[in-house]
Amino acid sequence: MKFVIEILYPEFNNLFGDRGNAEYLKARIEKFGREVEIKETNLFSEPNFVNGKTDILLIGPCTEKAQIIELSELKKYSDALKKRIENGGVTLATGNAFELFGEYIENPKGEKTECLGFFPYFAKQFSRLRYNDCAVGDFNGMKIAGFKNLLSHSYGENPYPFLEMKKGIGMNKDTKSEGVHKNNFFATYHTGPILPLNPDFAEYLIKLCDKDFDGCELTFEKTAYGMRIKELLK
Repeated sequence: MKFVIEILYPEFNNLFGDRGNAEYLKARIEKFGREVEIKETNLFSEPNFVNGKTDILLIGPCTEKAQIIELSELKKYSDALKKRIENGGVTLATGNAFELFGEYIENPKGEKTECLGFFPYFAKQFSRLRYNDCAVGDFNGMKIAGFKNLLSHSYGENPYPFLEMKKGIGMNKDTKSEGVHKNNFFATYHTGPILPLNPDFAEYLIKLCDKDFDGCELTFEKTAYGMRIKELLK
C-alpha cells in the first residue's frame, strides 16, 4: 500500500528548508521498498487528511503575515484536525507552526489573533530582533537537535511537553519545556529541517505508521547525528 506524506500549504511553509522533512522521509521509506507519494495541499484547497489517507502530516514554518492567512483556512478543518490528533494520526508541526495550535498570537501592538485553541498556551511576538539558537532537547531518552529562528515565544500552560531542553531555551527563556507531544502529534519551534538532522526521530515517526519498518539508515547519517549532538552539548 502506498505511503502518503502530506505537506500543508507548501507555498508558505518552506522557510529554513523544512520541505526537506518530506523528502527525507520519502527517501528513507523508499529505501525500505515502499511506494511513497508526497501530496502538497495548497492554500484554499481541502487537505487530503480530511477525507483521504495521510500517513504523516507535515506543517512547516512561515512568515508572521502568512500565519494569519493559514489560520483562517485551518479553522475550516479544525474538527478534522482535532480528530486526527485524538485518533493518533502522525503529525509534525515545526517552527512557528507550533503556535497555530495554541490559544492566540499577540503582535507587538497588543492585537490578538485567535488560533485553533487545542492547547492552553499563547504566543507573543517581538518587535524586531529575532531569536536565533542551536538547540538540543530530550524526548524519551532520544536527543533531538534543531535550530530556532523566531520572532515570538510562547507562554502559559503546556500539559503535553515534547522536549526537555538540554541546550537552549524551551517555549520561552524561562522554561526548559519545549513543544507539544500528544498521542502521535508533535509540535516544536525547532527547524533544521529536523528529520534529516535526527535520523532516529525520523525512524520513530515512520514506525508509528509501519511497525515493520527496519530503519534503513546510512552509516553516514548516524555518524553525522552523533557528532552533531556531541558538538552542540559541549
